Amino acid sequence: MGHIIAVAGPIGSGKSTLVGGIARGLGNASILHYDSYEHATRRTPAEIIQWMRAGADFNDFALPGLARDLSKLKNGTSVVNPADGGTIEAEQFTVFEMPLGRAHRQTAPLIDLLLWIDIPFDIALARKAGEYAKRLLAEGDGTGGLNWLAEYFDNYLSLIRPLMKIQEDRVRPGADHVIDGREEPDVMTSLAVEAVLASVPRDT
Repeated sequence: MGHIIAVAGPIGSGKSTLVGGIARGLGNASILHYDSYEHATRRTPAEIIQWMRAGADFNDFALPGLARDLSKLKNGTSVVNPADGGTIEAEQFTVFEMPLGRAHRQTAPLIDLLLWIDIPFDIALARKAGEYAKRLLAEGDGTGGLNWLAEYFDNYLSLIRPLMKIQEDRVRPGADHVIDGREEPDVMTSLAVEAVLASVPRDT
């Protein structure tokens, strides 16, 4: 049986960087991204706000094939990445970028270890905005990119920050280990890999 290591945290907490670092640190690990399966971002901001007002049930998110593929990887069978058609090989570890953690009913039983990245929301916002601004400068994307950034800030107080708070309240309590997101990436990776290896039975 493979081990599913889930990584959760707010937008801008460095989930993707940490997931990649853990996979490299472990060596015998594949990566599975929630974003390859989710359809929530196809909803308009107004629809997501209405969803929050209705109780914000994470199980409302359409994630076709995610639990199936996670189960296959756990049982040693490779899967096809729905995002690009590539093959995700079954390894001893699958590092699973999953913002919903164990708050998602279908995938929760498959998670062996949940890592939460703890970070103040203002730092997460600064990192996300800075990351996107650097991308705009590198790609020379002018008006279109600035419009996206302006819309992001417009939606932050009414949509993004409330979503992050809901996530923190529901996902963080289920974490097996909390990583300080203010640390440097290499420090976070080292702490995460240590936590993963400590969770594996010695005869595995």
